[in-house]
Amino acid sequence: MWFDVFPGFTFLRPVWLLALIPAWGLCWFLYQRMHRRSGWEALLPVRMSHWLLQRNEHGAGLYRYALLGCCWSLAALALAGPAWEADMDTARIEQSAIVVALDVSHNMLAEDISPNRLERAKRKVRDILALPDDYHIALVAYAGSAHRVTPLSTDHTTLANLLGALEPAIMPNPGRDVAQALTLASHMISQLPKRSAQILLMTSGAEGADLEALEEHARLLGPQLNILGIGTASGSPVALAEGEFMRDAEGRILLARLDSQALAGVARRNGSGYHGLTLDDSDLHHLLQNNRTSISVAAERQLSFQDKGHWLVLLLLPLAALGARRGWLGLLCCLALLPAPAEAAWDDLWQRPDQQAAELLRQDKPAEAAALFEDPAWRGWAWYQSGNHEAASEAYAKLISQDPDNPDHHFNYGTSLAMIGRYDESLEAFEQALTRAPNHQGARHNRRRVEEWLEEQKKNQQAESAEPAASAENDATAPDDQPETQTQTQTDGEDQPMQESEEQNADTGPANGSNSPPSAASGDTAMDSQTEQQGAMDQEPERDGIALDELTPNEQREQQLSMQQWLEDIPDDPAELLRRKFLYQHLRQQDGAQE
Repeated sequence: MWFDVFPGFTFLRPVWLLALIPAWGLCWFLYQRMHRRSGWEALLPVRMSHWLLQRNEHGAGLYRYALLGCCWSLAALALAGPAWEADMDTARIEQSAIVVALDVSHNMLAEDISPNRLERAKRKVRDILALPDDYHIALVAYAGSAHRVTPLSTDHTTLANLLGALEPAIMPNPGRDVAQALTLASHMISQLPKRSAQILLMTSGAEGADLEALEEHARLLGPQLNILGIGTASGSPVALAEGEFMRDAEGRILLARLDSQALAGVARRNGSGYHGLTLDDSDLHHLLQNNRTSISVAAERQLSFQDKGHWLVLLLLPLAALGARRGWLGLLCCLALLPAPAEAAWDDLWQRPDQQAAELLRQDKPAEAAALFEDPAWRGWAWYQSGNHEAASEAYAKLISQDPDNPDHHFNYGTSLAMIGRYDESLEAFEQALTRAPNHQGARHNRRRVEEWLEEQKKNQQAESAEPAASAENDATAPDDQPETQTQTQTDGEDQPMQESEEQNADTGPANGSNSPPSAASGDTAMDSQTEQQGAMDQEPERDGIALDELTPNEQREQQLSMQQWLEDIPDDPAELLRRKFLYQHLRQQDGAQE
């Protein structure tokens, strides 16, 4: 009945349940012994026995032995291994790890099976990819060298996209090295239990040294290795480019034949599987499904449930502590005196304020980050990002007082002053930065921007003062509109540098490369990404500024569209990608062998 209500509940070690019998038996025996009546009660009067004989309190004894029974029972249940949650993810991964080693040698171009061996092998791989998504599949392509196309993954779409590009022409080394392919495949499944992964070798044959190497690997892998022979015993010529056929050293046309008996013999002697290529799925069913069934049984027996006994141990600990001394019930009152949880204390425990502020910056909360930063350089940068340029200028002014010879401090200070309209002071700050670092491109660029703006404002004021008095008389019909228009013009003129500066955040933003917080220097990873971002901004202020200054918004949009169109015109050629990847791996392997 219990298992009907909880069908997924079980005990991994049910023999420990037998310990419940002596537990409660012992408790009952001790309780009865404590209350056993002595012979003096029959000899003494009732009034005297009440004062002369010692009596035990029934309630205290009952609680004591009930506590003992509960502790013993919880310990026995924990040792029995209660489980009600199946470990399906682990079982699924272990049941479905397949590494396909595909022969991409020139022999696979033989047309003894239509259209040719390689195309038929690719179709078979696609049949494997059509299996459920819980299969973890990897692909190894080999000719004279072996290369990993994709790692073990459930992303079958990526593997299918790369499969069509596999041709003998992209392999860096011609030939057929079965040993290297099996070595690479074995390495890919080395981290998995032996019963959980298998290798499917799709080959056009093995001869001589390759056959001996296959025998050795089959002896090591055993049931993990399955061989799928591709081709026929009669074989056919191997067509090459320009209508030629593959020839031997004496100039005779070679026939690519499949020695299925040799491959089947290797599999039979070492407990591996072998099957020839078929038009239907019978070959895959024979090689993969039978092995999957045996794996499923083993996984169900050993990996189907998770032991949850440790949770009962947590319940056992307070009960054991309660039995240590008298008056333990009074401890329950302490539960009502627990303080309210304070999450902020945990943040302060595990992270410094600078690290907490850096996290807020990554969450696009610069104002909150500025309130937490202890490092003045980072605090100024956070205020700048939040738009509080007044507070940013004050932070950078303090930095200048601490380190007056740092040009970045003067540059940041001048930039913040320019953002709040204090142009004369910002020019002075930029001059101080250039005095200490004549090649500071950011300071030179921002100084030029402020000077151009001041010159433009000066010209506008001169033009307004030179207007004839007649224009004022012509506008006398609307006396209330003219001051408002002038005021609006002046206001727009005052807002323009602020708007331009905001648009050019990349080139007027504070330099922070030399003001990285101490955590970045000490190896703290919490501020690494922010430091790199600021360093990149400092290194290329002029390039970003020129792009924003010299291009109008329409030109910028056209440039982005042109770049996007150029990227779309780049041909998507997986074959070229794999060819370069395989060549690079082959050269790395040769360098390693020489060393």
